[in-house]
Amino acid sequence: MERFQDENKWLGHFANEIFVRCPKCESKSSIKRSKIDCECGKCYNYSNVFECKHCFYKLEKPIYQYVAYGNPYCNNCYEQYEFESQPLKEKPEKCRVKCPYCGFHEEWKPKIREFLQDSKIEDGLVREQHYNLPLWFQKDIGGNVFWAYNQDHIDYLERYIQADLRERNSKANYNSSLVSRLPQFVKASKNREKLLKILKKWKE
Repeated sequence: MERFQDENKWLGHFANEIFVRCPKCESKSSIKRSKIDCECGKCYNYSNVFECKHCFYKLEKPIYQYVAYGNPYCNNCYEQYEFESQPLKEKPEKCRVKCPYCGFHEEWKPKIREFLQDSKIEDGLVREQHYNLPLWFQKDIGGNVFWAYNQDHIDYLERYIQADLRERNSKANYNSSLVSRLPQFVKASKNREKLLKILKKWKE
């Protein structure tokens, strides 16, 4: 009988390296997390660096895009109207807009919304949160997406799914561990064989 006991690992335990699809060449690439000590010597932060070993594309910080918008009054016909720009690579100080009522052109200082690059794309893919890149290991299962960060994550899921007896950690917060937050389709016995085949393929 296969037995699994919750080790109280949460998703962050598997985030030191996340395999994603390169936005340039679509090859398997990764985001690696490293700890950076503060100059004070008492605290630290994390750096997340994306690098593709196929096309050598590299990112050391997220890429943001911007949308300028507003509800100005036209200085010619005095009508109020709404405007919203297309996604922009740089944050604009002013926008040149055209009144939809009289066609008058003028410049306004807009309000700005910022978002991660491609975050408005609704393709159903699971993405990592730092660079908003789609995970490499993901598969649609009856309308649900089954996914993993890396090989350690895959091994942990495999141990859980193939287990006949799944024991919770009595010393843990039941709502904090990765296992406690798995969706029902992963826990369901009817999907066990299908999920294990996917995990086996991911390990090849």
